[in-house]
Parts: sequence; structure tokens; C-alpha cells
Amino acid sequence: MSTKILLLSAGELGTALLPHLSLPHTHLTLGTRSPQNYTHLPVSTIALDLTSPSHTLAQTFSTFDILISATGFASSPSALSKLTHEVLEAGRLRKARGQGKIWFFPWQWGVDYDVTLDAGGLMPLFGAQKRVRDVLRAEAREAGVRWTVVSTGIFMSFLFEEFWGIVDRGRGSGRVGVRALRDWGHRVTVTDVSDIGRVVGRIVAGNVEAEDRVLYVAGETVSYGELAETVARVSGREVEREVWSLEYLEEEVKKDPEDGIKKYRLVFAKDGVWWDKNGTVNAALGMEMMGVEEYAKKLFEGTGDC
Repeated sequence: MSTKILLLSAGELGTALLPHLSLPHTHLTLGTRSPQNYTHLPVSTIALDLTSPSHTLAQTFSTFDILISATGFASSPSALSKLTHEVLEAGRLRKARGQGKIWFFPWQWGVDYDVTLDAGGLMPLFGAQKRVRDVLRAEAREAGVRWTVVSTGIFMSFLFEEFWGIVDRGRGSGRVGVRALRDWGHRVTVTDVSDIGRVVGRIVAGNVEAEDRVLYVAGETVSYGELAETVARVSGREVEREVWSLEYLEEEVKKDPEDGIKKYRLVFAKDGVWWDKNGTVNAALGMEMMGVEEYAKKLFEGTGDC
């Protein structure tokens, strides 16, 4: 009998997961509001609206063995809680039918929410992520749910996005800007989204102990000083360095408290946003991962900036 996997959403992460979830003896289904937009994909699709009544969604979820949420940060705190409780109810339904546990991968593909918490009230969504962990730890086993949180740090591409402000490739005249959050020794864990897909495929295949725990993944954990050196080496350009200190970032949030990016920058200048690559799942499995230098080289060459 094949294992039935439900993947929620096919955005950047979901698309990266798809090819690595088509494993032997599995049947993969993509749940999305608009299945007609994904008929080109070699997977089954179902129409699924996560704002639907919880009892309806729980019934649907209970027909699957594995549920992987790739819904993204567009989810509200209440939506995260709603989905978690629906999965718990799905587990109870399966348990009542004498079926095995449902395996849940919540949307936790980011930082260590056990450490960041809600960032002192700054990030309600992060607080909701922590509460999801608390609920799963307290209720999942009895409800017939096993769970795995996969902490990946930020997506590699995000580190180089112009709006993030860390690597500024638009300075011209043979120059590029690199900014440090907090100081040049502060670190950040980054993972390329395609590598996340590869690692999750190995986890789902049972290559690592994953039940009821947080697993860590890292393409690379890099200091901002190391990032600046890498950008200089890869681009061959003069690097103009600037530190955004904690005090500066706090002041920026005070001046513009509704700016989500400024809030994220402040959070990433604190703890819980990096971990040692040696303690990751990918290291334990001996997996080769894309590093910052490899990604930067492709980026600068692709834009003619080298």
C-alpha cells in the first residue's frame, strides 16, 4: 500500500519540495485553491481552501498519511493555529478508524522559534509559531499525530534580495555594498530552497530519526564579515561595508513600526537565527549543499556584475 502525502501550496518552497516527494510507494497530492493552475505538474491535485470549516478540512486531512505545509509567511497567526488543531483532529479521526498516525510538517521553515519567541512582542507570527510547537509537544502523541519541524534559516535567495538590504548590488562604478546586522561577527543560517527539498525528501524517506522533534538544516552558517569577503572575492568589486547596529535597527522600527522588513532585520540581529552546520540533518547524512559563495557566483555572473 502506498503512503499518501498531501502538500499544501506550490509556491517557492512547495515547488522545490515536489520532485523530492515523489518517492517509491508514495502517492503525492497537491492541495491548492486553484488546482487548474497546476495541471502541468505530474501529481494529483485537489481543491483546498484553508479558510474552510475546520471539521471539513480535518476530514480531508485524515485521508492522508503525511501532511506538509508550505503555505508561506502569508499565513496569519490564527491560520497557523487553525491548521494545527485541524491536523490534531485528523489524527483523532484516523485513530478512531484504527489507522496509523498522521505525520505533520508545519510551516516552520525558518528560524528557531523556541529561541526568538515573539521577539518581545515585535513578531506575533513568530509567537504563533512557538505556540504551534507547544501544542504539538503537549497534544500530538495522544491525538495520533507525529510531527517534525524543519528549521532551515532563511532561504539563500532572501539574503541577496535588494529589499532585504544586506547585499546592495546597485551602487555602480565597480562597487557593491554589504551591511551587517548587529556586527560583522553576527551570523545567519541560510539554505537554498532546492536543497530544502532534497533534505525533506530524505527525511520523509526515513533516512533520519525525525519523529516529534525539531531538525536543523543549513546550507551554510555565515558571519556578515565572511559574507562581505565572499562578495568581494566573487564579484571582483570594491565592497563598501556598513554596520546596522542593534541600536540603529531598534530606532528604525520606532520610526516606522508598521514596516515588516525593518522588524525582520531587528529580529535577525538577535539570537535564534543561526546554528552550527555540523549539527544539522544534512551534515549527518553527508549531503552536499549549496553555499553562499556558489550562490553568489551564479548571481553575480547571471547579472553581469562580475
